[in-house]
Amino acid sequence: MRTSRGFTLLEVLIAVSITAMIGVGAVHVITQITLARDGISKRSQQLSSLQRFNAVVSRDISQFLNRPIRDQYGEPLDGLLLESGDYLFEFTRAGWKNRPAAEDPRSELQRIAYRLESLNDEACDSARKRLLTPENPDPDGDCLVRYLWNVLDRGYESEPQAMVVLDQVEYLEISLLVDDRDSQATGNPVRSQDWYSSWPALQSSGSTLVPVAVRWKLELPTWGPIERLWEISNDGT
Repeated sequence: MRTSRGFTLLEVLIAVSITAMIGVGAVHVITQITLARDGISKRSQQLSSLQRFNAVVSRDISQFLNRPIRDQYGEPLDGLLLESGDYLFEFTRAGWKNRPAAEDPRSELQRIAYRLESLNDEACDSARKRLLTPENPDPDGDCLVRYLWNVLDRGYESEPQAMVVLDQVEYLEISLLVDDRDSQATGNPVRSQDWYSSWPALQSSGSTLVPVAVRWKLELPTWGPIERLWEISNDGT
């Protein structure tokens, strides 16, 4: 009569150990894949934000127009402002086309402004939602917001539209490269160039100061320091 023989205790323990090791290895692999996926998704989101910033700012600055405006109090504002008002950088731009055969055509000029806002502010609500993750339930810092007015000369009820162009910014500095031109010489030759951290600047007698380029220095969480330089069109400033 043949008798059946089961597994020994040692064989069972070895089988359980091997199964446990396979399970731990599988969990580790899945965790690494999840972290890699989240990292790629985060970098892709930040890259999209940076591309949006480059496209929007490039389009705005390329359409710069030296058209002064009046604020809601009737006070004149220069066509270009840097660190000289409620916003970090503000200017007038062209290129806002009307729809063909529009019955009520509006101005084709726009007033644009940029400013850093806290992620806790309403203007940064969309950026905050994009940055929320289980690992980071309370993102802090600033976002870069672009403001747009539907009119140039503002009234008391003129409210700008806000759009986030960079979700998270650790540092931002904007400066202008300015030509010092001799207004009393033929052809207004350039006597010198210098960087200005605010605008408008005081002009001495016999000289004309003309902004020719704008430089943005940023520091972003993932990409680190970034510097962009745009030429400013000379439209008779």
